[in-house]
Amino acid sequence: MVEMIFAVSITVLVFSIAVPFFRAQTRAMDAGAGRMDAFQSARYAVWRIESDLRLAGGDIGQPLIVQAAPMAIAFNANRQGISTSADPNASFWDATLDSLTARSWMVSRAGPLRTSSKTYPTASYTDPSGAWSQAETIQYYLLPDTAGGNSGLYVLYRRVNDRDSTLVTRNLYIPTDSNYFFQYFLTGASGSTSAIANGTLPIYWDDSLGRADSITAVRVRATGRYWDARNRQNVYRNLFVTVKLRSAFRLLTTRCGAVPATPDSLGVTVETAPAGQKLDIRLDWSGVAGDSTSPRDVREYVLYRRVSGASTWTALASRPARRASTYRYQDFAIPLVAGTYEYGLAARDCSGLSAVRSGTATVTFP
Repeated sequence: MVEMIFAVSITVLVFSIAVPFFRAQTRAMDAGAGRMDAFQSARYAVWRIESDLRLAGGDIGQPLIVQAAPMAIAFNANRQGISTSADPNASFWDATLDSLTARSWMVSRAGPLRTSSKTYPTASYTDPSGAWSQAETIQYYLLPDTAGGNSGLYVLYRRVNDRDSTLVTRNLYIPTDSNYFFQYFLTGASGSTSAIANGTLPIYWDDSLGRADSITAVRVRATGRYWDARNRQNVYRNLFVTVKLRSAFRLLTTRCGAVPATPDSLGVTVETAPAGQKLDIRLDWSGVAGDSTSPRDVREYVLYRRVSGASTWTALASRPARRASTYRYQDFAIPLVAGTYEYGLAARDCSGLSAVRSGTATVTFP
């Protein structure tokens, strides 16, 4: 009897020590699983959008960004095709795809963009050979998650052209202090990048100021949420990614007027080190008519250099037209052959190249 009582006492003691330990481990596992679920929701949303957005592009004349809004984005991308023979430039192929999701959105099937009353497309788009463009319109948008019973939670959807939307993930939280999921950035003439104020959104492809053409990066902020039952509070996990649009400024209009005007001037400034050696040549110029003003068909500026007095120019570099009033380029490629050089500048649209404007000064190397 004594031995039995002793054994039972030992058993009770072991359980009294072990049970709190296992309960703590269980709570820790539950909390870890909740945090992981919240992070996985945010990470999957970011990964899915990023994988599509990095492919944004299309044919000349087809807008890159169709809709830029805090809670929705639409863009063109040749992401998917039915076969390598039908669409060799697609990033992925799937023979089971609906043909209406593997090429550009048909005007005859135009409809409102999600979260908007704006109708798209308003024009048909073709490739350089005149064939139907293969770049489809991909839309991501968020709607309130009414099933969870919690305010601030949203569901992320994806849609291609006018086909049915598919659910990407849910349980995404949007803070009310900022109230955005997508953020957009412009790159100025100096190369600096700045965020577009949410108060000026949405921006559409047919914006009269051409702002959609100037969007060079998109930031996605995804916040996952889970309920910490022990502390009785919501816990949030944030994830950010910024995607640079490699095709920005390249999908400009093909409807051109006359050849652009010759640039008004080209400033040439030698930048030197304290010891006096030349570091680079800074070139400054103003945008020509048709760049930031109607018809906004100027595509790029071409920079030239030649030996002073020579009859022909050698192309040095080009810079895309960014709807800006001023531009700058720094030439670090010092010529190998000593001599006096001059710089030139011309503007180009899809109808041709303007006359070359000589710079205001010559530069002697070395």
